[in-house]
Amino acid sequence: MNGSLLPVRPDSDPFEQLLRLIGSEGPPLSIVDGGANKGRTVARFLEVFPGSTIRAYEPASHLSRKLVKRFALQTGVLVRPVALGAAAGVMTFNVLESQTCSSLLSPTGIREKHAGKPMGLARTESVEVVRLDGEMHTAPDIIKLDLQGYELEALRGAEGLLHGVTAVLCEVSFADLYQNQPLGGEVTGWMRKRGFGLEGLYAPWFDGAGELISADALFLRS
Repeated sequence: MNGSLLPVRPDSDPFEQLLRLIGSEGPPLSIVDGGANKGRTVARFLEVFPGSTIRAYEPASHLSRKLVKRFALQTGVLVRPVALGAAAGVMTFNVLESQTCSSLLSPTGIREKHAGKPMGLARTESVEVVRLDGEMHTAPDIIKLDLQGYELEALRGAEGLLHGVTAVLCEVSFADLYQNQPLGGEVTGWMRKRGFGLEGLYAPWFDGAGELISADALFLRS
């Protein structure tokens, strides 16, 4: 899918856009960070929305331990060492040599798109999977998801909360990178049916031929 046909915003910051749309004058926000990794987006949310409460989900055991240490003094940050999905249970988590590409899904085309980068399977871990609407009784204001192809499953597991969510920042792909991965059009259509419009695509990743491979999609409640 050619990026020129989509609202791609390569030079814009989705966090600044969220600040413009939501503002900073209201009460502290409730934020979910799914796929918190090393905590970069947790820190960014705290910078843009000071005083927010953040639930940071990270199933990789070595990363969740680092998150706990990094935000030990931030009383508003709760680290959950579990994965988000559509059904509660236990699944196999594929930890790749390039750890930011690890996923509950098996890697396929991502190896070709990252030619020359170590993308082999380093190990697997059994991880707990939870539904977000089983974890929270009140809808968060913002949900961020970067789950390497598992975002739609996490959104399905948050469906009981979406009526109260203002914005969702979600990585979407336009090429097959993981086995059985839903692509951007399917995610966008699913969100549209639940009252969210696509505001824009941020941090786009293009391949050598200029084709849009993935981006961070900002969905806003209509």
